[in-house]
Amino acid sequence: MKIGIITIHYSFITRNYGSLLQLYAIQRVLDRMSIQSALIKQLPALSPVPAPPSARQKLAYYLHHPLHFLARCARFLAPRRKTSLKTLPFGAFLEKEIRSLPPVFRPGELHAEKLGFDLYLAGSDQIWTSCEPEKLLDFAPPGKRIAYAASAAWGEQAPEWFMHAQREFPRFVAISVREKNGVDICRKAGAEKVDVVLDPTLLLDRREYGRLLEGRSPYLAAPCVLGYFLNIEDLSQLPWKQVKAVSRRMHAPLHVIPLQGAEHCIPEKYAITPDPYQFLQAFQEASCVITNSFHGTVFAIIMQKPFLTILQNGHTATQNARVLSLLEALGLEDRIYRPEQGSMNAQLERPVNWEATERNLEALRRHSMDFLGNAIQQCTPCPRHD
Repeated sequence: MKIGIITIHYSFITRNYGSLLQLYAIQRVLDRMSIQSALIKQLPALSPVPAPPSARQKLAYYLHHPLHFLARCARFLAPRRKTSLKTLPFGAFLEKEIRSLPPVFRPGELHAEKLGFDLYLAGSDQIWTSCEPEKLLDFAPPGKRIAYAASAAWGEQAPEWFMHAQREFPRFVAISVREKNGVDICRKAGAEKVDVVLDPTLLLDRREYGRLLEGRSPYLAAPCVLGYFLNIEDLSQLPWKQVKAVSRRMHAPLHVIPLQGAEHCIPEKYAITPDPYQFLQAFQEASCVITNSFHGTVFAIIMQKPFLTILQNGHTATQNARVLSLLEALGLEDRIYRPEQGSMNAQLERPVNWEATERNLEALRRHSMDFLGNAIQQCTPCPRHD
């Protein structure tokens, strides 16, 4: 049997650690089940490039929006780095650890009869936020579709998404989501039964990630305070002074993996750009973890490191639901950083009951694996007996 995997756009897989590692994890899980799999690489539709505004149009705009003009001037005058951080080195990991079809598909180019898979799996990272019928496996035959840990900015779906989902959901054998608030959204779109399962990265334990890292030299020179931050445009969006205070109190260096905007504001002396293997090593070797990322939280839990998760604010605050859903399921709600509850140092020093956490995690792994195994079995035709 061979499964085709539809997940987040390939452009994210090549620059986002979580997007890449959830794909790696689901392929390893399918390997354990003696099932072949391959990523079906996708990119979004090409957007038409609008003509640039004329000088007269720019002048008219700024005359009516003087504050926007001042803000643009401030950005222009703000000090910038002479060199940007180097490109994230994902190529070697993608080539060695990920199986995928060679072509990259645009919308409208997928046809099941040309792909040749026995069934198709949609999941996990952020696939059902925007209206993209192929993320709902509209090209795949009915009865050959599974959604595993489908994720989204739940509640932001457009009416068109509901229209497509109402048509496609009845053609799925089984549907599961990563966040519990996705259950009601999917039911509203016509799904009769929706399970909540673990993100694929959590289906592997630290020993399995450790085997991936065997024989590699240490990444960090010494145990450190590890930060993993994304979706920030300014340090004011983080309790930055508190983060540095943790480093001072622990007498440990602070290393930060910045992503999706954070690389432009995290001071260069703290920033590191690991490859995916080194990313895992950084979590494995760190003394503690401070993050505002879902997958940062995930790998702190897998590696059993003391951690705090900072909730995001602004337009990316919808991403907090996935963190809250996971921590509630594991009984780790107190690992959310709450400024009103005292210093970050004090909150980070609260003990974590890793034995109870591991029990909860193992129960959720069993449930998630049962869902996946049963869904695949339902998609598999029974052998004929003559």
